[in-house]
Parts: sequence; C-alpha cells; structure tokens
Amino acid sequence: MSEPYAVEAMPRSVSVARICMGVQAVMGMVGLFLLFVLLGSVPLSTMVSAAGGAVLVALAVPLLTILLIGFLALRIPTRRSWVRACGLVVELLVTLLGLWQLLGSVSLGNVLGVLLAGVAFGQLCRSSSASWFDR
Repeated sequence: MSEPYAVEAMPRSVSVARICMGVQAVMGMVGLFLLFVLLGSVPLSTMVSAAGGAVLVALAVPLLTILLIGFLALRIPTRRSWVRACGLVVELLVTLLGLWQLLGSVSLGNVLGVLLAGVAFGQLCRSSSASWFDR
C-alpha cells in the first residue's frame, strides 16, 4: 500500500503576502470600476476624441497590474519559484510607485496601497517564504 505523504503547510509569511495581494487586487478593481462609472457619465463625444482614447489606454496599465497581482495571489499555492519572483518584482515596483506618489500628495488610498505592497514585498522576502517556494 502507498503511505500518505506529508503536505507542508503554507508559512504565515506567505499567507500574509497572499492576503495583502488579494486585498490589493480587490481594492484596485473597485477603484477602476468607480473610475469607469465616472467616465461613463462623460458625454460620448468627449470619449471619442483623441484625449478620450489616451485616457482609456492609460487605464490599461493599472488594469493589467491589478490583474497580474490577483493572478499571482491565486497562483501562490502552486509553490512555483517564478510566482515568488514575479510577486517580488511587481510588489517592489508598486511600492516604489506609491512612495513616489506620496511625495506629491498624501491620501488614504496611496498610504494603504504602499502599506499593502510593502508588507507583501517584505513577507515574500523572508527566508521562510523563500524556503517554502524553493521546495
């Protein structure tokens, strides 16, 4: 008969990073949804102009970033090393961008975004996270 094998539980640091990334993705999607609702109240003739097209293209970058964070948060249980590497890069870039934005103006959304990204990055940097991903 085959013997049961032990499944290594996800360390707390990885769980915290995953929760932070999930909250980031949900908050980002809500923010973009509200922005699209706001843009929906703009007359159609304004949106057809070149400036309206540029706004929609500019919104594609945050949307892709949010979707990438959500995708990585869902892929964390697979324990693939590329998921941790991509998570580290994305969270570092989001943290640096948030800190740059905080130099201009301080708002609750900016502070919360920087804190979530910083915590996720810090937790993914821990040795327990590294050893869990590098099975």
